[in-house]
Amino acid sequence: MSDQLHVVEDHAALALPPGAGAELARIAGAAAGELGARLVTVSLWRGGSRDLVRVHSSLPEVYAVGGISRVLGAEWLRRCVDNHESYLAEDESAVNSDSFEHHGVLAALELTAALNAVVVHRGRFLGCLNLLDAAGRYSAASVARAEAHAGALAAVLRRIPEPRDVRPRGPLTI
Repeated sequence: MSDQLHVVEDHAALALPPGAGAELARIAGAAAGELGARLVTVSLWRGGSRDLVRVHSSLPEVYAVGGISRVLGAEWLRRCVDNHESYLAEDESAVNSDSFEHHGVLAALELTAALNAVVVHRGRFLGCLNLLDAAGRYSAASVARAEAHAGALAAVLRRIPEPRDVRPRGPLTI
């Protein structure tokens, strides 16, 4: 890629249990294989600080594991965290909403559609499986298929200790 991308975000120190990284990669890879995705991440919810910590990334050089998403739109929080409904952004205008961060990076990567499939266990929001690709890739029918993969993530996310150590992360240049 000729342009340099800069992702600036805080970073949490993660302690993944043995085998968790491989299991996250397996489930995320299966979802990408079935639904298509140029970027797949898995995020762990931290209820106390109401943010998400990335525990898996298919593009770690751009979206690092441990990166924290703090700017979550009110509609996204209501739907995903409060109502346990997956979030579908079918086109670029939806991706450019306040539900997503790093609009410039997403645009540079031509990621103009997103599907955030919620991971819920016993009525508690644990995080989400995030699939991103070009506009038109995902539809309402894609949501149920993504949610099946997200459901498999619950056992893994429950084993990950909540990351607490936060350190500022400067620009990541690609």
